[in-house]
Amino acid sequence: MGVIFQFQLEHGAEDIAVLPSGVAILSTGRTRTGSQGNPALMTFDFSTPQEAAKLLKLTGFKGALNPHGISVYTESGQTYVYVVNHAPNTQSPPSDTIERFLLNADRQGLTWEKSFRDSEFLGLNDLVVVGKDKFYTTNSFTMQSKLLRELEMIFFMVPLQNVVYFDGKQGTVVLNGRYGSNGINVSPDKKFLYLSELTKKRISSFRIVSSLKLEPIDTKYLGSLPNSVDVDPETGDLWVGAFPSGLAGYANWLGFANQIPSQALRIGVKDGKFAGSAEIYSDDGSVLSGASVVVPYKRAILLGTTDNKLLHCQLLSFNAALKL
Repeated sequence: MGVIFQFQLEHGAEDIAVLPSGVAILSTGRTRTGSQGNPALMTFDFSTPQEAAKLLKLTGFKGALNPHGISVYTESGQTYVYVVNHAPNTQSPPSDTIERFLLNADRQGLTWEKSFRDSEFLGLNDLVVVGKDKFYTTNSFTMQSKLLRELEMIFFMVPLQNVVYFDGKQGTVVLNGRYGSNGINVSPDKKFLYLSELTKKRISSFRIVSSLKLEPIDTKYLGSLPNSVDVDPETGDLWVGAFPSGLAGYANWLGFANQIPSQALRIGVKDGKFAGSAEIYSDDGSVLSGASVVVPYKRAILLGTTDNKLLHCQLLSFNAALKL
């Protein structure tokens, strides 16, 4: 399979959500301290990949922006963008929030509407919205002090992380004892939930019996550290950004390495059961360091990273109906 590469946005994109029109919303510039990288929300249009990503103007938002996971939800013709927003690094204990924005009709700006806080929002990573102000979100950290968070990152093999369901008013832990819970998403029919667990190198699926009851269905070992999970709205396949080398990822986190190898994986799934998988993109980190997310749109994909680059790839040979 051949690809045409085109770089965009030097500060990468930790997470990406694509609208049916092909406009992608990016959370970009996030760093561990929130003091560098120009944190922002931006758009990228798949129909004009030669154009640079554009900054979304925020109206009504008064706080400090340090965005991580994002999810979009459309209701009654209105598109809402929900954003995991990390507290300033100087704040102790940290208090992450989820911010709700309304996407303006011209798609050039966001109007802030509401901020969600909860005692279960400990160290948020990703979220998936399943109804207005209703969402599942992952805690990649549960420790509250800076020192313990550093230790928690090093010892992610200890199952301390979890998944929280928020019903619009209150958060409830619905999955506990996770190993580095990271990306989260649901199937197009919202019957199944998918979760990536970083240090276990696996993706798990759960049947959504009710909002607060998730029934384990299947687990797939990937051999790489999976990050965000995107769901193809047409096929239901999963697209996962991943690090092939956990050691390189840890070294980068601790400041000892500048490059992390990257992978983009496509995983077939039906009725919550995983099928085959395919590696769509890989490199040693010299082109794209530390892929955190990959999203498809027609015959192209967009790969993001935490703080490196955004990469647009035009797929020259791709069978959308491929049975994995």
